[in-house]
Amino acid sequence: MRLAIDAESLISVFNGENGNLEDAVRSSIISVTENILDDYDEKIFLDGSGMSHQWLKRIYDSPDRLRAVSDEELISYGLANTQDLDSNYIGAAFLNGQLLIRENSSKAALTLAKKYGVKVITPDDEVDFKNLDGHNVIKSHTLNSSTKHKHNIIRSYFNQETEVIIYDRYLKESSILLLENILPHIAANATVSVISEFEKYGVPSKDVKDRLQKAAPRRTINCYYPDFKEQSDKHDRHIHLGQRFQLTFTSGLDCFGSHPTWNNSECDIQVFYLGLECSTRDYVVADRPGLGRSFKIRAFSKNAQS
Repeated sequence: MRLAIDAESLISVFNGENGNLEDAVRSSIISVTENILDDYDEKIFLDGSGMSHQWLKRIYDSPDRLRAVSDEELISYGLANTQDLDSNYIGAAFLNGQLLIRENSSKAALTLAKKYGVKVITPDDEVDFKNLDGHNVIKSHTLNSSTKHKHNIIRSYFNQETEVIIYDRYLKESSILLLENILPHIAANATVSVISEFEKYGVPSKDVKDRLQKAAPRRTINCYYPDFKEQSDKHDRHIHLGQRFQLTFTSGLDCFGSHPTWNNSECDIQVFYLGLECSTRDYVVADRPGLGRSFKIRAFSKNAQS
């Protein structure tokens, strides 16, 4: 898993009362900020004893087990009060898989966590090992004709994102319904780039832009056409969410179907963690089909071996 965990929870996790959660934390990549490290120093390291102290020391000696979150990253996502411990823990979770283990959370902190799509659990909560997320693929969903999954299984990843790049060559009506449902949750200053063949499959780009602009006012919505001369994976479907996540779909974004039936179609959805050391990829696009000028849109992307 990838997660953030507060000092009180670390002490509680390693007191032997929740073995499942202890096992989960031991195998996780932990996100920290300077203020979180100070909190650990004050509450865990000063007593110089205990299992949490020993485990944390080993983590500090293994940089690949830490995700260091900078103040600049927090500020870029609107968590400007970098001295506020709630903002630090929520921001650290937001940038590292969106799971926070917190001993006690105020109502205001829970409201902020919900705004950023962060799931908050306590050390007393049971952990289902069958559904544990990984380090690279943090979530997987399988849709087929027997499932009735709704948009909400992926919606939280979009919360407060500032840069969204969507590629699906074959946008359909239910694809647009998905985007209308999830884009209102991105940041108010966000930029959205939708890359598709639009009219070729019955959805004019102007209509798509108008509908998405109505669903997500104040955001910048751009519609572009792919230039397949320089793109080898033309049949793939991707959604890039800044430098945090990339969602991949084995079939189109229309896989959910629509309300009220939610007749899912065959599709595997994977949510990849990106992070500061991720790759990039270029989409060669045009602002008009066939005749428009071509240019590149660069997206943060999962590494080739992921």
